[in-house]
Amino acid sequence: MSDRTYRLSKLAPGYDLGAFDCGEPAYNQWLADHASQAVAAGACMVYLLLEKRSDTKEKVIGYFAICPTLVVRDDLPKSLQRKVLRSAPGWLLAKLALDRSKRGDKANQWGWQLLRAALETIMAASDLGGGQIIVVDADNPGLVDWYARHGFVPTRGDNLRLYMKVATARKYLDSEN
Repeated sequence: MSDRTYRLSKLAPGYDLGAFDCGEPAYNQWLADHASQAVAAGACMVYLLLEKRSDTKEKVIGYFAICPTLVVRDDLPKSLQRKVLRSAPGWLLAKLALDRSKRGDKANQWGWQLLRAALETIMAASDLGGGQIIVVDADNPGLVDWYARHGFVPTRGDNLRLYMKVATARKYLDSEN
């Protein structure tokens, strides 16, 4: 029996955001110093992956931020342009970060679980308010392949932006069940 439980929660006061360490100082600092302000301003919503041990407070082990966006069809890879509005409503997966301590765990695949939670949250939001495209900025070339393995289509060249149709995300999540 495990002494750990996990849950996803919207960002709220009371969490120790400064203890989070994904190994990327910019992501750690954004969570600790700017995430609450971004949520309060209505710029995005931040979700925390929390770990609870029987003897301690909950610890932030991952997070993602999503926000609505507008996507210009001509900016999409050609393979995704069919049936997309000229200016399409979409969702930006603005941040996604996992604590160093959870990386490389092949059994639990925490990175995939965090991405899955982000996609499920975006699906729920698009059910309420629409959206045709999901956008992610990989931030570094090493992440492009990881996102591509999970169904995102990269743009050509040095651009680190990837896209996925909302309809494709639904199918992808259904196939992973």
